[in-house]
Amino acid sequence: MLVVWGTHVSNKVIATGQFYCPACMQHRNYTLRRPKKWGSVYWIPIIPLEEFEPYVECDSCQRTFPEHVLQQDPASAQREHDAQRERDDNLSRMLCQVMSLMADESNGVSTRLSDLIAGAVRRILMFEMTPEAIRTAIAAGPNDPETVLSNVERQAAALTDIGKERVLRAAVSAAPKPLNASRRTLAAEVGRRLGMAPARMNGVLAELSAN
Repeated sequence: MLVVWGTHVSNKVIATGQFYCPACMQHRNYTLRRPKKWGSVYWIPIIPLEEFEPYVECDSCQRTFPEHVLQQDPASAQREHDAQRERDDNLSRMLCQVMSLMADESNGVSTRLSDLIAGAVRRILMFEMTPEAIRTAIAAGPNDPETVLSNVERQAAALTDIGKERVLRAAVSAAPKPLNASRRTLAAEVGRRLGMAPARMNGVLAELSAN
């Protein structure tokens, strides 16, 4: 009998309340969540695999923040807002460039790749990136793979563990299918530059290669 095995990430609510949202720039309701990765059989979570650090989600704008944001006052929230915007800009450009590298589309951006990048930015960074902004980021980026990978390594510190996994998944989604040996090697290097644990990185690649 065929057993359908997979993974699932739950986002358990562990607290709610009010905080000063750095994105909304005013007090909002929040939800504190703790992601946990499960092994699932027939899409039913059965085995707990890994627990990630908690994050705060604004109930109004749906942006997410590290848990320490709950301790901030408006002045520090403004500084966090400015720093978050800079991080988001850097991460969105990195996503554009690493997905372009995986797709081998540095000299032009297909509609398919543009849609994949927009979706990845939406899932990981929670904002909309226009096709024009995507084309600009790719055109302004480096042409050699090592510079792109070095930037992935620099930006990794701004990502949570689950964010790193989502970046790797986004990169693999951009590659032509089926995933050949050279693209798998490149994807593994992306995971390594992100600082992912080898077992976790290999698990993600095995899962995506099978699909």
